[in-house]
Amino acid sequence: MEVQASGSSSSNIIPEIHDSVFSYKTVPHENFFNNSSILLKLEEDGFTTSDGKAKELIKELTDIKYLYALKLLFENLQNDFSPQILRDTLVALADPTPFDFYAKQSVTRLELHLRTWVTVLERICFSPIVLSKELRDKIYNSLSKFAEIHRKTTQVIEIGLNNNFRSKFNQFNKQSNDQDDQIITKKRNYNIDFLLIHLRDTLHSLRDDETWFQEIIRRTKNLLKTALNITPGILTITGVNLQ
Repeated sequence: MEVQASGSSSSNIIPEIHDSVFSYKTVPHENFFNNSSILLKLEEDGFTTSDGKAKELIKELTDIKYLYALKLLFENLQNDFSPQILRDTLVALADPTPFDFYAKQSVTRLELHLRTWVTVLERICFSPIVLSKELRDKIYNSLSKFAEIHRKTTQVIEIGLNNNFRSKFNQFNKQSNDQDDQIITKKRNYNIDFLLIHLRDTLHSLRDDETWFQEIIRRTKNLLKTALNITPGILTITGVNLQ
């Protein structure tokens, strides 16, 4: 995986597809996937607000053109978004369901998806919105699913997309586990690793509606349940009320 650095803003950095490799190159983004045309077409169709455009774009997250247009929309700091649209976009991007197959552009789409997710999450960080603990936990828990998607995508791409049928003689063609690990590591997209870590750390830093006292009580309960293998109900009977 190659990332070409530039002094330009991230809005000018676009993805290129080279088989299973995803690289970034700095060029005017109006020349890529006609992203400006997508946003202009939305305006022509009556979606003149940032909220309206985002609402339409998140319906097409499986299309790289629309996904990249969504990224550009949120990167433009002149665009304002309502808390509801920020929440809806975050939830849509945290859904791993569309990544249930592997194809030539799987690595490309996964990295761009995570980059867009990072952009939206950063907008939430600087917006007057506080997520509920349930929502933040839901978003956080989806990261492990995307990490697994990343691992499996790397493995499938290495084996080859043309190998659609299982061979009856796999035992004669199978490489050793050490060789497989070395090849997968060599072809691994480390940008995706970084993006997953960045998303995890950003979510950790976000406030939610849980107060510090509620957090202490919750962590105490979890600690006691794990360490002593007892339930809050038993603690109440013994005179320790953690409700």
